[in-house]
Amino acid sequence: MSRNRGHVDGEVAEFAVAADLVRKDCRVSYTHGLYKYDLVADRDDELLRVQVKKANQLTESPWKYRIFTERYEEGQVDIFAGYIVDLDEVFYATYDDVGATEFRINTKQRDDLSESNAARAKLLEEYTFERAIEFVLDTEDSSDKRDEETSDR
Repeated sequence: MSRNRGHVDGEVAEFAVAADLVRKDCRVSYTHGLYKYDLVADRDDELLRVQVKKANQLTESPWKYRIFTERYEEGQVDIFAGYIVDLDEVFYATYDDVGATEFRINTKQRDDLSESNAARAKLLEEYTFERAIEFVLDTEDSSDKRDEETSDR
C-alpha cells in the first residue's frame, strides 16, 4: 500500500527537526494524541512546544518557501520549526514572526539581493534556534515580571 507523500514529508520533517534540536543540546519528546505541537524540546530544563512544518516552495520564486500557520493561536506553540526537504535545512520562528496565516522565508544570501529586498527579506540564515529561544525566554521573563509586579500591589 502506498503512503501519502505529504504525510511522509511531514514525518521526515519531524525527524529532521528532532535531530537538529538534539544537535543543539536539547532533549526531545514526541507528543501522543491531539496537540497543537509535535515536539517538546527540553533545553536546560526549559520546555518549549515546537510545531514542525514542512516548508513548501513557491513556484514563482524558487528561492522562497512558506509554512502555513493559520490554525494556531498565540500561546499554543512556543516555536515553529520549518524544514526545507530539498535543502535539508531547518529554520525556527516564533508566533510573533509567523503572523496569522503563513510565514515566508528566503533562501538567498543577503549579498545576492538588492539593497531594498535585503532589508525586508526574512532570510533562512537569520531564523536560527538560538534567535527563537532567546525571544521566547525574554518574552516569558517579561510576563513573569509583570505578573510579580501585579501580585505585589
